[in-house]
Amino acid sequence: MPPRPIRSSRIAEEPQGEFDPLTPAVVVASYKGGVGKTAIAVAIAERLAWTGLRVLVLTCDSQEDARARLGVQPSEPQAAERIYGIGSIMVVGLRGSKAIDVLYRLGTERLGLGTFDVVVLDTPPEVQGGSLPGVFLITPLDGVDAARNLITMLRRTPSNTEILLVRVGRTDPDEWAQNVEGIQVALGRNVTYLSEPLARTKRIKEAHDEGQSVWTLRRTGSTLEFLSGINTLAQSIWMRFFPGRGWPAMPAATAPARYVRGWDDED
Repeated sequence: MPPRPIRSSRIAEEPQGEFDPLTPAVVVASYKGGVGKTAIAVAIAERLAWTGLRVLVLTCDSQEDARARLGVQPSEPQAAERIYGIGSIMVVGLRGSKAIDVLYRLGTERLGLGTFDVVVLDTPPEVQGGSLPGVFLITPLDGVDAARNLITMLRRTPSNTEILLVRVGRTDPDEWAQNVEGIQVALGRNVTYLSEPLARTKRIKEAHDEGQSVWTLRRTGSTLEFLSGINTLAQSIWMRFFPGRGWPAMPAATAPARYVRGWDDED
């Protein structure tokens, strides 16, 4: 006589709460790799630090590219700090439940990191990147395949999380607006988006590969387009988390060599 199996019955799951992080949080997430996620997260964190904020960057990817792009050397402590005028960035590599401890359960002070005005998360290209409640979610994409993946990710996004879409690379702005409308219909919820595509530039990539701040670059051509887009994203974050406070201007760039359009463009 064959054995009689006893099958487990599924108990009810805990309901997903719609709560807010202990510190205002920005998440840069995509279900597709190679769309400029880390470049955007680092540049935004630096721009917010230049406003005088104390910014915590959590790099949740196992490669921890954000540390290198901020110029942090492998020999430096796990929690490494960089100063930007009267503001600062601390970058820490934390993944999974440890990142959730920082955001929702224990907070930065109880974990010995100090106090911060805002947290910026650079996430790995995984579907759960869009599932954090109560955050400002920036979602870069670079094509049709990325849009399909993005919709899969954003269907898990809680209703109290604001979604801002960013198109990376050259495209027609009207076509981009139509794509956003299609994404919004597919999700059945409102989203905002950066109307001008965020330019890819060789100089931005080179700067990040060298651990150099993109805000030290000469602000011309495609680099200026990229930095202008990042500035707009950072200002949107500022307006959500610090309403009523004036947006601090970026310090002037160092005096550049003379620039000739068309000849000095990087791309």
